[in-house]
Amino acid sequence: MGLRDVKKELEKLDQEELIHHISELYKKHKAVKEYFDFFANPDEDELLEEFKGRIYEGFYPKSGKKLKVYKARKAINDFKKLAYSPEKVASLLIYFTHVSTLHARAHKSKTETSYVRIESSFEAALKYMQQHLILEQFKEESESIVERCVPMPWNCHHQMKSIFEIYYID
Repeated sequence: MGLRDVKKELEKLDQEELIHHISELYKKHKAVKEYFDFFANPDEDELLEEFKGRIYEGFYPKSGKKLKVYKARKAINDFKKLAYSPEKVASLLIYFTHVSTLHARAHKSKTETSYVRIESSFEAALKYMQQHLILEQFKEESESIVERCVPMPWNCHHQMKSIFEIYYID
């Protein structure tokens, strides 16, 4: 069934039936709840902080000690669906890199995967910023992340510096 067919079916319903169906979706599906919560109260700053918390919890879970990066990445994807400001999305993308860097340093990660994740998330953030013409707003924060990678193994600092220089050509 395509969107056109769904719209035709929805047009047949009266307002009370529509409200009932939307209420059921709201109760049963977290993504729908988040969408309507944001729709009713579009405070992007508050939403950004909530999603930063989810990213942080992916790296530093409250229950158990196991890293749950997939939850942090899901937070980014969910936020992109709700947010309308490229600056807020970029802020969340760079925050992911920031937390990933802190985690790798604090836990002295020995696997190359941790550092590749840092590098690829950094590059994705800068690419997004470039596409939305907001690189300059995040230059200092990006430089800071690169400098935090100095003591890291697997040539991470060199890679991060190279990525930075691709996007921030003087």
